[in-house]
Amino acid sequence: MELHLSQHELRIKEKITSIILCAGKGTRAKEIAQSIPKPLVKIKSLGNQSILSLMIQSLKYLKLDQIVVVTGHLGNKIADFVNSQRFKSRFNEESITIHSSGEMYKLGPLYSLLSITKSPQIFKDDRFFMILPGDTIFDTELLQEILDFILLNHSVLIQNSIIFYREFRPNILSKEFEKYYVNYGKIISYIKVREKNAKAVVKEISQDNLKSLYNQRIVYQIIPVFIFNNAHINIIKDLAKEVNVRSIREVVNLLIKKKEQFLAIPVNPNYNFYDIDSNLDLKILNDKKKGGQ
Repeated sequence: MELHLSQHELRIKEKITSIILCAGKGTRAKEIAQSIPKPLVKIKSLGNQSILSLMIQSLKYLKLDQIVVVTGHLGNKIADFVNSQRFKSRFNEESITIHSSGEMYKLGPLYSLLSITKSPQIFKDDRFFMILPGDTIFDTELLQEILDFILLNHSVLIQNSIIFYREFRPNILSKEFEKYYVNYGKIISYIKVREKNAKAVVKEISQDNLKSLYNQRIVYQIIPVFIFNNAHINIIKDLAKEVNVRSIREVVNLLIKKKEQFLAIPVNPNYNFYDIDSNLDLKILNDKKKGGQ
């Protein structure tokens, strides 16, 4: 089904740059990606397409055409894939920018992101940046809901960055994973929220093993899609010069302590995302997506 957009929506979309972070070594995923970058791992149940191809396909479907793929470790393989004739035949490659992070990726994923500030063609004042991990499969409906929020609330992004979350019950999710492996140590990133001026804002980002959250009734799991405006990325860049941080999670927590505000926005808990770190993650995804759904 083709999406039909108003001129207003198209103008907003032109201000959104999608940043796909594909620079890391993928040290947790050596069993599935020894000689290739993890974003190039193929998903059998989804037409044997790579994670990166599926991500770009979803963004193109949503008409988010300004796409930057940030590379680092084995970056030449990512670039060769995007520049391949087979890939170009499926997408308008001119709107996909390959950006090398140079050596910055070795400092951590935060620095892979900050490397875009060195490119005036990418890091423009009037842009909003949607940051996505290159090793995660998202339901397109989930990305659509995030985009719908942006289209309806784009003025909010001028003053705020956004963190999306979904509610889940740890005991139920634990039982799902136990079907595959009783001792599966799934790490969950989640937020604590407080009210401020009738808005839900992020109080803190935390990470824990799923089993340690078992007795909590409800947890607000982070959707790993961050929406930053230009000003916030500049603030993050300055802060990274002062303190030793590696991840976006760490720097967001530091900014919150400095009274910067991140809105906490819920999404439909029935929409899923799958971060791929092991053969077991691939099996769970393939079981969920049988028939390409």
